[in-house]
Amino acid sequence: MAGQTKSLDVKTVDALKPREATYRVSDGGGLLLEVRPTGAKVWLCRLTVNGKRRDMGLGGYPETTLKIARDKALAARRQAKEGVDPIVQRKAQAAETKAAQGAATEAQARTFKAVALICIKAQSPGWKNGRTADLWETSLERHAFPTLGAMPVADVDRAAVLRAVDAVWTSRPATARKVLRRIGTVLRYAAAHGWRANDNPADARMLRHAGLSALPGGKRQPSLPWQKAPDFVRALDLMPGLAPLALKFCILTTVRSGEVRGARWSELSFDGGAGLWSVPGERMKGKKAADVQSHRVPLAPAALSVLSRAYTTATGAEVKPSDLARLAPLMGATLIFPSARRDRPLSDMALSAVMRRMNRNQPDGALAPWRDLDGREAVPHGWRATFRTWVDDTRPADVEAAEKALAHEDRNAVSRAYRRSDLLDLRIPLMMAWAQHCAGPVPASVRSGDAGLTALA
Repeated sequence: MAGQTKSLDVKTVDALKPREATYRVSDGGGLLLEVRPTGAKVWLCRLTVNGKRRDMGLGGYPETTLKIARDKALAARRQAKEGVDPIVQRKAQAAETKAAQGAATEAQARTFKAVALICIKAQSPGWKNGRTADLWETSLERHAFPTLGAMPVADVDRAAVLRAVDAVWTSRPATARKVLRRIGTVLRYAAAHGWRANDNPADARMLRHAGLSALPGGKRQPSLPWQKAPDFVRALDLMPGLAPLALKFCILTTVRSGEVRGARWSELSFDGGAGLWSVPGERMKGKKAADVQSHRVPLAPAALSVLSRAYTTATGAEVKPSDLARLAPLMGATLIFPSARRDRPLSDMALSAVMRRMNRNQPDGALAPWRDLDGREAVPHGWRATFRTWVDDTRPADVEAAEKALAHEDRNAVSRAYRRSDLLDLRIPLMMAWAQHCAGPVPASVRSGDAGLTALA
């Protein structure tokens, strides 16, 4: 074969012109050049493998030069002589290459960041607040992705997690807890899908053995001593705008600020003349979207007075609390405490800003008056602790009703499954007493609502 005469050269190949029908010219030794009507020129090698004739494509000209085509044809003939089908072998090699490329692509798609984003998207339908997904992604983007983001999720180990959280471990313990929990959730999600081993390198106890100190406890929200509540509420009543009204409503109902800011007129009812606010379950903290059980909140006369002032602020019409039963249905699903953009609630900082202003508006050199026992300025969420402490100190028999008022769930799953009462009849007098403590004597204009509130029981 080595001495076999070759019939083609580059000049001849270049000179070949297309015809109406495909034709072939031979270079000898089974190497053929096929010229097609389109002008395309393709190299073929005619082989006999295990008694069967095969035509094997070697590539198009001029990308595959005459010399390369001859080398490929020679190699193919040698394989055929040894009983190996070069066409089958080439397909197998192509399949292996494709599989390797696919594995590389899949490995790239299975980075920690890619899996984290998939995990967040998969979980978000079960989260009651669409903002939760943004918070997850932001915290991981800031604290986890710089170290773990580009790593294959299968390779994330304790050393990598340690590097990711080291910067915030002691400086920002609350953030460290959240980031660590979220990293662990992503890794468990990956393990459930078979993308990594079923271990937990984000276990805080194991990380302490790896060199991190024990995570310091997070500070509790500063809360005002309950003895100062009446003075604070009187000062709050002097503040103009909807945000102070929303804060007062939070105080009188002991509901979280996010649930108050999202309150709508359609959630109010006035059966028997009494006021009741039903917070949809999907808006309650800790509730999944599928858990639609609402949280019923009895409204004391002072709380109804806040609502009437909110109505006046929103509409400009002076109303009495007794008018709310007629007017609330007419307002429909509009927000009770909207922002300047009427279709959006107050921001989560609006109520905090009210308390900061109240502490700043003091004579020069005077200490902020609304502080906790450690001297820290009180915050809106701290009012829930103020209420709970007031119950412990003054009405210990109402502790269980107070827990229901705060919408705290029984930690015992079995007990929670069987104890389904929200203790509304016990919470009505409790909330009446709390409102009276905070707001002082009830004005005569709303005192007529007392009997109606009692009728809820």
